[in-house]
Amino acid sequence: MLTVALGLSTALLWGLPDVPLAVAVRRIGPTAVLAGSLVLGTVLIAPVGLFVDLPDITWRGVGLAAMTGVIMAAGYTIAFKAFESCPVSVVAPIISCEGAAAAVIAVGFGERPGLLLIGLLALAVVGVVLVSAAGGQATPTSGAGVAFAVGAALVWGAILFLGGPVTDELGAYWGFFAVRVAASLVVLPFLFRPSVRTGIRSEPWRLLVWAVGDTGGNLCYFAAADAGPVALAGVLAAQFATFAAIGGMIFLGERLRPHQWAGLVLVVGAVSAVAAISA
Repeated sequence: MLTVALGLSTALLWGLPDVPLAVAVRRIGPTAVLAGSLVLGTVLIAPVGLFVDLPDITWRGVGLAAMTGVIMAAGYTIAFKAFESCPVSVVAPIISCEGAAAAVIAVGFGERPGLLLIGLLALAVVGVVLVSAAGGQATPTSGAGVAFAVGAALVWGAILFLGGPVTDELGAYWGFFAVRVAASLVVLPFLFRPSVRTGIRSEPWRLLVWAVGDTGGNLCYFAAADAGPVALAGVLAAQFATFAAIGGMIFLGERLRPHQWAGLVLVVGAVSAVAAISA
């Protein structure tokens, strides 16, 4: 029951804040949202370290965390660019393929996939194509936004892949915190731009909602994976795409055509299955 509760909490915390995130990005731009929310989320999560023992620090762990943090900053930037020009109900399902992307990267590093995994990855690709094919729907879909969403899924797949070695070296909390600190240091210089500070001051509550949801969701996911089984945690967390799509429809008036609904179901189903068999 604990894993189920934490897994569903992860999906909710990752999915529902996508709506205020998209609104903020469209109003003040990706850079201001990135700098404000990433630094704020890192500050909010820092006190947890008071209750978690320090791990044995290794140069390999620090190096991996620093590299992953730089990639994470890029991943957020690309994802926010997708939300800037494309409906939430299209972007979220595509980005949820990050788990499948991580599986593909693992294959590139020598893992040998079975036929089932190959088939599921193919289904996920078909689902992405269906979700992104607007076909004249009332809610316009930007080709550039879809490209950014696909790019974000690939980058976040790399982050998930690197997360394993980082947590092996530094533990779940300190590994995650080290990565977030590194990512925050990358975007910190943007806070010195007057336009960025003005944007942050104009959207404080949306940035706070996203920062809390993003960091809280990550903590819940690591806790769910730690409680086990990892497969169940991954399957439940992947449902964030569904919550985000529903949020986009309710709060932003987005509408999907039938083939896009079919694509959403394919993506969520295939990603969930990949998470289950890859655990």
